[in-house]
Amino acid sequence: MEYKMLFSPMKIGNCEIKNRIVMSPMLMGFGQFDGCTTEQLMDYYEERAKGGTGLIMTEITRINDKHGAAAFAQLGVSHDYQIPGLTEFANRIHKHGAKLFVQLHHPGRQNVGLAIGTVPLCIACTRICKKFPKMLFGMAPKLAPFLEKHHLTKKAVSASACEPAYYANSPVRALSHKEVKQVIQQYVDGAVRCKKAGVDGVELHGTHGYLIQQFLSPNTNHRTDEYGGSFENRLRFVREIIEGIRRECGDYPIVVRLTIDEFYEKIGKPGKGYTMEEGVKYAKAIADMGVDAIDVSSAGYDTFNYWLEPTSFDCGWRKYLAAAVKKEVNIPVIAANL
Repeated sequence: MEYKMLFSPMKIGNCEIKNRIVMSPMLMGFGQFDGCTTEQLMDYYEERAKGGTGLIMTEITRINDKHGAAAFAQLGVSHDYQIPGLTEFANRIHKHGAKLFVQLHHPGRQNVGLAIGTVPLCIACTRICKKFPKMLFGMAPKLAPFLEKHHLTKKAVSASACEPAYYANSPVRALSHKEVKQVIQQYVDGAVRCKKAGVDGVELHGTHGYLIQQFLSPNTNHRTDEYGGSFENRLRFVREIIEGIRRECGDYPIVVRLTIDEFYEKIGKPGKGYTMEEGVKYAKAIADMGVDAIDVSSAGYDTFNYWLEPTSFDCGWRKYLAAAVKKEVNIPVIAANL
């Protein structure tokens, strides 16, 4: 198979990229409690830039410490003190001619109980005792199951109170209307920090079952206010994030990573979420909001094998989803696992 355009330059919004090779976002666990960059994290990504990658997407980067931390060793854009490290990170990537986008993330119901509400405490403890992270990681394998068994963990949050996601066992509560507005603003604030740091753009993580997808999916969104119910209302959460970033950051590049098919029929639960037909409609609607690219993926924790697929799956098995989106939009489309 020939990829005639693979090494030709392209633009995502006003960002010119030297080729069409994109490093997909993957959590590496090289961060730290306070969300700042580390040498290990920057070294890892810089090697990919040296190798010729045109665009590097960071791993999931939290915008909320309280109920939005998906891991302890995670990158963050929730505080201004994280900006200098991001600036150094971007400079190291730029040195090799690559561009850097930060993936803004909130896990919603797909969170691990031990991480909910404890990150601010862990940050404070680490300032007092530098050995605290090592101590916590040593205790976590026994501590987390104990807390979950005795219902001592805080509830995860989502668009609505709903069942816990597969693998994430915490009970789930609905975000209040006030909290929804706060989280929207936290996404916007995260993008502002990225722009100030010299990062080239942001990606909103709206796939793999995380919070943005939880607002889009009728499986997890049962709200009766303006953020739930109709197709348009379920889009409102991501729409207001995009509008807020545009208002604060101007023509700063925005990519949305989007689940096109939740694949509930593959686990014997047809009609529970949304399928490709509605997923493509979401992609078109989001493109019409003025974003600069759609990054196509699929599924969520409940349908785990269809986003973190086994090696038995054919290479590029989901490219038909990207092709369906490309027919409907006039902006770049990114496809994983080709």
